[in-house]
Amino acid sequence: MAGSISTLGAGSSIDLQGIIEKLKAADQVPITNIKAQQLQYKDQLAEFDTVNTKLLAVKTKALDLSLSTTFLARQISSSQTSVLTATVSSGASTGISTVTVGRLAKQNSWQSSGVATADTAIASGTGTFAYTINGTQSSVAVASSTTLQQLSDAINNDVNNPGVTASVMDDGTGTATAFHLVLVSNETGEANAVTIDTNGTDLTFTEVQGLAESLDAEVTINGITYQRATNTISDIISGVTLNLEATGASSVKVTSDMDSVKAKIVAMIEAYNAAAKEIADNSKYDQDTGVGGSLSGVSTFRTMTSQLNQTLLASIGGLGGAYGNMTDIGLSFDRDGTASLDETVLAAALESNPEDVQLLLVGDTDNGIDGVATLLNAQLRDITKPTLGVIANEKGRVDQTIQRLDDQIESMTIRLNNKYDLLTKQFVQLDTLLSSIQKQGDFLSAQIASLSASKN
Repeated sequence: MAGSISTLGAGSSIDLQGIIEKLKAADQVPITNIKAQQLQYKDQLAEFDTVNTKLLAVKTKALDLSLSTTFLARQISSSQTSVLTATVSSGASTGISTVTVGRLAKQNSWQSSGVATADTAIASGTGTFAYTINGTQSSVAVASSTTLQQLSDAINNDVNNPGVTASVMDDGTGTATAFHLVLVSNETGEANAVTIDTNGTDLTFTEVQGLAESLDAEVTINGITYQRATNTISDIISGVTLNLEATGASSVKVTSDMDSVKAKIVAMIEAYNAAAKEIADNSKYDQDTGVGGSLSGVSTFRTMTSQLNQTLLASIGGLGGAYGNMTDIGLSFDRDGTASLDETVLAAALESNPEDVQLLLVGDTDNGIDGVATLLNAQLRDITKPTLGVIANEKGRVDQTIQRLDDQIESMTIRLNNKYDLLTKQFVQLDTLLSSIQKQGDFLSAQIASLSASKN
């Protein structure tokens, strides 16, 4: 359009665009400050998550120590590991058992008469080779052309094979009868013995293992003799699995595993210290710099640490045991709030009065008394619940603040955009007016100059 100005300030030679940008920059300062506030709140949310994770670690360990089954941990030893090894499950009765292994369970094996090579035919005509294991029979076909190796392969590839492995064995004699078919049951014990029902071959079979003695293991425990089909026996001593290795005698000792309980108590206190340190480090405020940690303005977490501290030091009445609070088994707190555990005192308590340590931590469920670990677990559950938990509520409060600041930024941005849209239009009009005045001035100057020239 004729007379229009394409660049703001071009008509007046005044940097109107620069003026607008400077005004905008000044008006943006409050928005920039609000965005900085938002970043601080987002850092706070991240720190909430970090603290929550560390407190969940404490809760997991407290929960474990609030269960009576934790104190049923057992350890087991064998006096002769060359004869047998053993494993034990939680809750097994403590004590010593004498074990004598009279015989190991074995696999049943059969060996055929010998032929010259693995590729020697072993049948005079067509027929079947049938065998049974544990009441299940299967068979393979043979023909006059079937070789020793082919029979072995047929048995191994039989989809109905009930549990036998065939192989061709060279006895090393170098004679015309050096190669034999060997059949071995896959499982040990008399129940898994192999029976050759139909032999449609020219081979004869001899039972190699299982003919002279039983294939079952024989073990005498505390004077009573048992037979079992395998060398892994878990149904005689309750909660104990014996792994037989050789014939001979050994004693098996089951004891309470208080070392594992001690390790769990130590781990719980270490986890508490890690969480408390995280809260303390991020709650500090530097008076000189005016800079505080992510939690410096949130009293909830300092209160939380104090309450957890009180729970760990709580005196539990009515237990009737040797210990009424955690200080009795070695717990103390340093001036900076760090929990310390005298492991020597703890170990002595677990050795001399393990049931009383259990009472202190678990409580007396029959009489409705909660122990320290039970109380701590419940307290941490309320703190760390994903919804309506203490930390979740704090996160919700901060989320609302961030949203409110978002709304504030949006409102301020819209207002400023409207303001500068209007200001830009006004500056365009000013620029146009000044340009017009400038042109009129230039015209008048030219007219005056022309008149002066004509007079001369």
